[in-house]
Amino acid sequence: MSIAPPGLHALAPGRPAEIEGFSNRLLVHPLARRLAGCLARTAVTPNQVSAASVFASAAAAACYVCLAWPFNAAAGLGLQILWHVLDGADGDLARRTGRASPIGELVDGVCDHVSQALLYIAFALMAARSIGAWAWPLAITAALSHFVQANAYETGRKSYRHHVYGAPWMRQTGAGVGGAGGSFARVYMRLSERLNVGGAVVAAALRRASAEAGRRAYREAFAPVLKRSGLLASNTRTLAGFAAVLIARPAWFFVFEIIILNGVLAALLAMRLRASARLATRLGAY
Repeated sequence: MSIAPPGLHALAPGRPAEIEGFSNRLLVHPLARRLAGCLARTAVTPNQVSAASVFASAAAAACYVCLAWPFNAAAGLGLQILWHVLDGADGDLARRTGRASPIGELVDGVCDHVSQALLYIAFALMAARSIGAWAWPLAITAALSHFVQANAYETGRKSYRHHVYGAPWMRQTGAGVGGAGGSFARVYMRLSERLNVGGAVVAAALRRASAEAGRRAYREAFAPVLKRSGLLASNTRTLAGFAAVLIARPAWFFVFEIIILNGVLAALLAMRLRASARLATRLGAY
């Protein structure tokens, strides 16, 4: 693994602090690390923690739909925070116990999408009470938007960890995943390649530069972009969902996903293209 540039936070390469939002740094990740430390002394596996996160999300969805207002909003938010902690703890546990693998990465990704799908179903059920059958096309459009947005967000973060810290992941190592998850993994990887705008320019520039110069240039060009891309993180959807339930307008959650977050995605892709050009220009001097 590549040696990280000096001065970077000790969380790297798992979660480099320079690209993390404040809610993750101050709340979610400290809790996830503590939970992973406790679980590392047990027989619990990272995949079991990933599965537990699905149950937390299912419980949040049930609370949103079944409890009376405003208790449904508060209980749902609390369980969603638990989901965030579990979602972070599985990766921490894998790294602590040496069980990180492409299969684990795939399981984590599948569990994340299943967790979100349960919430979209819950919001569609709530929205259908006021807007009828229109809730379901909205939910499907929002869910597909989320799949693309989440892929773009994770592609950027994993590319950053790979180029700055030498951390491997499925698309860059070419590690194959067979079995039932193979088709999902292939679709996810193809979409990741499409959303990695400017990737060919970056790869060519990095090949011309020394390893250390490439790491530093990549960090300087892309860390600000990834910081801004945090709006596409699941934290944003958790708060948006809570707000929509709290004001008793669940359909607005879908509108936020489709209009606002797709606009953020378009802006993010444009920023990545500009960052790729800046990196290529800088490394042209090496």
